[in-house]
Amino acid sequence: MIIKRNIIFSLEKRKKNGVEITENLPVRVRIIYAGERLDLSTGFRVDLNKWDEGKQRVKPSMTNKLKQAASEINASLTKAESIIQDLFKAYEVKGEIPSLQILKEEINSRSKIQSPIVENKITKINFFETFDQFIHECAKENNWTISTIKKYTTLRNNLEKFDRRISLDSFDHKKLDKYLDYLVTKHKYKNTTLEKHLKFLKRFLKWGVGKKYITNDAYKDYSPKIKKVSKKVIFLTKDDIDKIKNFKIPAEKQYLERVRDVLIFSCFSGMRYSDLYALTWDDMKSDSLEFITKKTDDKIIVELNDHTRAIIEKYRFTRFPKNKVLPVISNQKYNDYLKELGELIGFNDSIKEVFFRGNERLETVKPFYTYITSHIGRRSFICNGLYMGIPVHIMMKWTGHSDYDSMRPYIDTVDSMRSKAMEIFNKM
Repeated sequence: MIIKRNIIFSLEKRKKNGVEITENLPVRVRIIYAGERLDLSTGFRVDLNKWDEGKQRVKPSMTNKLKQAASEINASLTKAESIIQDLFKAYEVKGEIPSLQILKEEINSRSKIQSPIVENKITKINFFETFDQFIHECAKENNWTISTIKKYTTLRNNLEKFDRRISLDSFDHKKLDKYLDYLVTKHKYKNTTLEKHLKFLKRFLKWGVGKKYITNDAYKDYSPKIKKVSKKVIFLTKDDIDKIKNFKIPAEKQYLERVRDVLIFSCFSGMRYSDLYALTWDDMKSDSLEFITKKTDDKIIVELNDHTRAIIEKYRFTRFPKNKVLPVISNQKYNDYLKELGELIGFNDSIKEVFFRGNERLETVKPFYTYITSHIGRRSFICNGLYMGIPVHIMMKWTGHSDYDSMRPYIDTVDSMRSKAMEIFNKM
């Protein structure tokens, strides 16, 4: 039997009047196993700048307020760690997992003679408090967008509905299977969404293992066979774009004119909705747009063409809030109006979508206009650009795609278009 555990020596962080204390901090040992946590005080105190967090020991040649040398303190910490490890090895031989109370008592019993460890506190690690910490820390460190935070919050809420009493080390293969089955049966998730949720959950578990909150790393080799079909890339062809540009908008629906302009701008620039919304005159150069993407924080340079330049000139002397270039409305309203515009134009061709939900193969048939959303302009820019022969690496510089795999669906779509175009020669 192997008891997975983590033994961590660290300084106990404290605050006084809202200000973090950096001197004479208690050195504690935290023991994490079986989804629970035991905190013990070693009896030593050290200043923050004298502690090596990576090595979990006092920096060489340092002393604390009591003039205890680093060598003395570190030797005691090593002895304490040896005591704890020996106790766990003994329980592994017996095939038992000690309770927190018993482990605490045995450590204190041995350390009274060999080490200055004394009782502090026993804490049951709460799964959802830890998940909240994960969201808070990663959002700050990685500059997550609101959209990304919402995705992980949805995952957290789903996990709570799935099992309120879940622990950090619960996720073996059996538990992961049950969770995916829950998402399919209760939430009716498509398999493509299922994969995303599994990816997000694995990221949390990896973070937890890295933080030594989680000892169960079964997720690493969990790779279920999730049935799926290649997602069809739906975009606007040149003919579709021409229909949109030439469509006469009814007098009572003139609000759709600005919606059309933003869509056309997207079709000829490849910009995401979030970047269109944030685009200001400060991002305008003489012949290009230079901006930092909201999603990835990458610097992008997109040269202007006749289509984007014409729309910019149209609104050059119209002042929008926050020095914005384009009349971009909220994403929800924009999507609603795009569908309304598409229906007016007559984009009614039926589009069949095939997908899996668990092992069940399903089909939906909807008119083309229902697929016209804020992202279709970006997809159209990529597909039309590739079809016209613009090299992939140049398209990637304009769109900010960082790897070839992310462009693969678009390349496959264009290859299919070219195959169909070649069939025209059969009619000669």
